[in-house]
Amino acid sequence: MSIIAELGEGNKNLLNLIERYETALEDVEENLGIKGKKLELANSEHPGWQSYYDERRIELHTLVKYFEMQTNKVRGKLFRDYTENYSRVLADRAIDKYIDKEDAYLKAYGLYLEVKEIHDQYVRVVEAFRSRGFALNNITKIRVAAMEDATI
Repeated sequence: MSIIAELGEGNKNLLNLIERYETALEDVEENLGIKGKKLELANSEHPGWQSYYDERRIELHTLVKYFEMQTNKVRGKLFRDYTENYSRVLADRAIDKYIDKEDAYLKAYGLYLEVKEIHDQYVRVVEAFRSRGFALNNITKIRVAAMEDATI
């Protein structure tokens, strides 16, 4: 099922979705950590965790684009209203200033920002897992090099 379909009518499930994604981030520090773990375990769990968080990042990216589209839709409707129904002609810049203060636009933009915030947190986590992958690779190479130097 598409993440957009999970929103429900009028985005009624958005807060539950955001809460679900925030809850999934609670264990991220433990999942990222390599201190105290055997190298084999850290290497074997790495792709699974990176995939898990990246999949959620992609889902959230879809939501970000959806709410960006919704915000643009509200902005376009308000722009049209100001150009067609306003008693005097306004410059585009003036119309933009009026739109920026409209409740409908602010509500749509607020939802967009909430989704964007959680998406950016997942982007940060995925980047951290990429760095973790480089660190694990370097540690593994050091261990392999040390084994090559061993005398039998």
